[in-house]
Amino acid sequence: MELPRIVSRWLTVGLTAALLIPGASTPGQKRPARSTSPTSKSGILHVLDRLGFGPRPGDVERVSAMGVGAYIEAQLNPENIDDSDLDRRLAPISSLNLSQAALLERFNPPKPPPPPPVPVTLPAVPEVKPAGEMAKPGDMPAKSADALAKPAESKPKPVPMPNPGQVIGDLRRATVLRATYSNRQLYEATVNFWENHFSIFINKDSDRFMMTAFDRDAIRPYAMGRFRDLLGATAHSPAMLYYLDNWQSSVVRVSPATKDRPEKKSGGINENYARELMELHTLGVDGGYTQKDVQEVARCLTGWTIRKPNEEGLFMFNPAAHDNGEKIVLGKRIPAGGGIADVEKVLDILARHPSTAKFIATKLTRRFVSDTPPPALVARAADVFLKTDGDIRETLRTILTSPEFAASLGAKVKTPFEFAVSALRATDAETDGGPVCDWIAKMGQPIFGRLTPDGFPDRADEWLSANQMLNRLNFGLALAQNQIKGTYIDGLKLLAGTSPNDGPAVTERVISLILNGKASPETRQALASVAKTEPQLASGAMPLRVADKPKPGPSPAAQALALALGSPEFQRR
Repeated sequence: MELPRIVSRWLTVGLTAALLIPGASTPGQKRPARSTSPTSKSGILHVLDRLGFGPRPGDVERVSAMGVGAYIEAQLNPENIDDSDLDRRLAPISSLNLSQAALLERFNPPKPPPPPPVPVTLPAVPEVKPAGEMAKPGDMPAKSADALAKPAESKPKPVPMPNPGQVIGDLRRATVLRATYSNRQLYEATVNFWENHFSIFINKDSDRFMMTAFDRDAIRPYAMGRFRDLLGATAHSPAMLYYLDNWQSSVVRVSPATKDRPEKKSGGINENYARELMELHTLGVDGGYTQKDVQEVARCLTGWTIRKPNEEGLFMFNPAAHDNGEKIVLGKRIPAGGGIADVEKVLDILARHPSTAKFIATKLTRRFVSDTPPPALVARAADVFLKTDGDIRETLRTILTSPEFAASLGAKVKTPFEFAVSALRATDAETDGGPVCDWIAKMGQPIFGRLTPDGFPDRADEWLSANQMLNRLNFGLALAQNQIKGTYIDGLKLLAGTSPNDGPAVTERVISLILNGKASPETRQALASVAKTEPQLASGAMPLRVADKPKPGPSPAAQALALALGSPEFQRR
């Protein structure tokens, strides 16, 4: 088979070099990101790749008809975009709409008490019959009339135990479905950005049951609103308070000594959330705060806790655990006796700080423009952020309509999540989202699976190891052959009447469909080499439909499709 030889060549030389340096095919060959006209096909593809998760069949034509500017403006106002098809796909996932308490009640019920001890009954002493009345072999002991009348009791069927993993699986599936099928592509990309910015590891104990509400109630309503509102929603989120241990943070309480017992201290301040709030969520590591500021913010956060984390999982403020003394945060005085309002004042200070504006503008520009954000664009975006009181929509508009954005064609490499979703969209796949999540994890980016609170990196060099690239090619091959459970593509529809035995026609069709007609000579040659007719696979020459029986190996057309999905061109966005 030709595929391994081509894969080996791409992994050792061409693929990594071409991804690190847009437009280059060999190491050391530098070429800046290209600029493109917004009205050209390349410009339309650029917008579809950056604002969302890549084009689906027909998207280029739709954007061309309405105009790139109108498309960007529409995406900046997602509330006006119909998403009923996505709603229909999400409807069967009932856990998405359950309240926090209902999720815990259903999927984390209290363990039942142990059964009472079974009384020990000694066996009855058999009756000794008088002589002459000895029992004959085979005689059965007599049963009472009650025992004969009473039917045999059937054992109760065991009640199926709830599966806590279903909550995690449902949320991950929904994340894939939203990115794949939503017409609000910029909104979903922005939600994805913020959930990585406010990263929480979903497998930390009770966070398994709290992340559904975090996604639904803390991120989605505010993803394109005011940053201060988003910051406040995440600060009130039980998932965040649990992940960063703030729910256990309290002022030290002292029980006075008595004649029967010595003085006893309880509680203690935890600085985890205070530190990440400033370093990762707002100011940035070089944002101008000190260790003293961390300690003061941690004092403000005392008493912000969770009511019954394993039963209700709701935010609550406990005044008895709060440090009511005066605090000084970033040079600003927070008077004593403020109670729950202390944190609100801290969030006001952080959300409106110039360092926060620069930090958020830098991260947004890195996500939508370049791994090395242009300083001039960062400065303009930060200025808009400050002047509009942290308006995320206006900050995005500044970035997406900038000359730097138009000049950044091919400057970004897809993360595993972006790659998998863009492959589903490019092939017009039908999926339930389930096993696709496993593939994304195998490629190195488990959804909500970052152990540390810094979120997954958004730089090309973090995703270009040979093993990661090989996993992407394997995903493409499994997708092309309908070997991912719950996911299928219609090969007959994709090839659009092209004969599977016509190698050149298959090559051109795949380049047009997956790469939108843009393929380097090396990629074109690789696709042509596997699209040739192979007699032993002629019976399976089409990518398989979901109902077809497996064929004895990947067909030429399936190999060509997989190579296109794994090509350097498809890895960039």
